[in-house]
Amino acid sequence: MFVKINSQEDIKSHKNYRKDITEFLTDIKRPEVISNVAENIQPAQAFEEMFTQEETEWMYGFAFSRCSHVRHNPNGTIFIFGNMEGIYKKYKQKIDQILPGADKSPIVGGNFFITPDQYGLHNDSMRQKDWEEGLSWLPIDDPQRSYVAWRNVIIPIFVTRPDVTSHAVFFKQRHIDWSHVYNHGNKMTSATTYEIVDDHSKIDFYTPEGKQSGQDNLKPYDKAHYEEYLYYTPYERLAGLEPELTCEWKPRCPIVFDAFQLHATNKGFKDKQWTLKMGLLLCFLRKV
Repeated sequence: MFVKINSQEDIKSHKNYRKDITEFLTDIKRPEVISNVAENIQPAQAFEEMFTQEETEWMYGFAFSRCSHVRHNPNGTIFIFGNMEGIYKKYKQKIDQILPGADKSPIVGGNFFITPDQYGLHNDSMRQKDWEEGLSWLPIDDPQRSYVAWRNVIIPIFVTRPDVTSHAVFFKQRHIDWSHVYNHGNKMTSATTYEIVDDHSKIDFYTPEGKQSGQDNLKPYDKAHYEEYLYYTPYERLAGLEPELTCEWKPRCPIVFDAFQLHATNKGFKDKQWTLKMGLLLCFLRKV
């Protein structure tokens, strides 16, 4: 992918959007907020190709010319973020088509990611640390804090090698809490800035059918599905989970899912795997 960036036209039309999505968020741990989120669970959806090569090249260029921040994790994953709302504004018609109600979000968060590794089991709601820091300039009782993390959109941009078929798995279980990585049965460390859960019996999972029982939180995972798609992670890590959507991770084909929904990706099948990929995550809020 070869893209020219910082043209005079791009610079002239550039706009800096508000970065801090956390200042709109209420406390997700309030029981009435958890109940509201649990009542508004929606299924994950994968769509056929909706963006052109030219459009994903524009996104690629945006990452390196109009975002405002960058960081990397110990595993080599690079995150580029800031001004995500500019992407939504440009492709509003297409995004509203796959996510009705996106226009009601007061702000758009998210990031670009470039990674040499598959994403392990996690959710993408919001880091509690970021939210708590924001309370120092906007108190919890401010009327603006009346939103929760709602739905996320992933737009895959490229994969090397492009001939590899790889997958994303979205589970029925939602953990209505701040962002976490899930390492049930393991004390392993992880290249993450999220909190780590190592015992599913100590948390609550919600599914479209309601709150999952504590006994079901420890139910063994589907062995055949594990062997085909999630073979790279310790089997016990998936205790209590059921796959809701297993889809290919294909450039230009967006995926929409609940912010509190557990999900993971792989690098392809065991005998043929990619080496690097890039995607775009856009995060939307909902008023409660």
